[in-house]
Amino acid sequence: MSSKHDEFISRISILESERKNDKLTIHQLEEKIENLERKTRCTGIEIRNIPKSSGETKDNMTDTVKSLGKALKIDLIGSDIRDVYRINTKDGSNPIIAELSSVLIKEKILSKVKQFNKLKPKNEKLNTSHLKFAEPIKPIFISETLTQNTQKLYFLARSFQKNYNYSFCWTSRGVVYLRKNEKSPQIKICMESDIEKLRKTQ
Repeated sequence: MSSKHDEFISRISILESERKNDKLTIHQLEEKIENLERKTRCTGIEIRNIPKSSGETKDNMTDTVKSLGKALKIDLIGSDIRDVYRINTKDGSNPIIAELSSVLIKEKILSKVKQFNKLKPKNEKLNTSHLKFAEPIKPIFISETLTQNTQKLYFLARSFQKNYNYSFCWTSRGVVYLRKNEKSPQIKICMESDIEKLRKTQ
């Protein structure tokens, strides 16, 4: 009986060790997939609230992206836009995804949007009238394209920001960041546990 008990305990120990190794391997694979997805989206921007016209084509959407460039005083040419398409969403907003030719162009657009909106009153911030769309006027929101995991993290980080009075929450190159105020350091959010750790310190 004693021998069988020891053998049973030994088998459990081995299985526990294998389970831990399997979890570590799965986590490493998930990280690799996430990094690959980020690389494929690193030049993309998401443009929300652009009205969809009947019979809309890629040429129409390309012209919209170029019009956005003009409004931001960026001279975009055809070769700057590798692809453009809409994605289906549950709320029916169907934002436009524009895949650009370089990260530099993507970051320039995001920077110009911030500059454009910075000192303007709410009704004059970037909106559909700046792209010559007919009324009703809607605000246009532009962000970098994110993986599903990062979208979830960003949502959780923004909720944390509101609940704990953090001044800043943003993404850069597919990574989520939080910052308490202008004088505090930025905090990189890589996984949900990072937010939980922060919550415990509040």
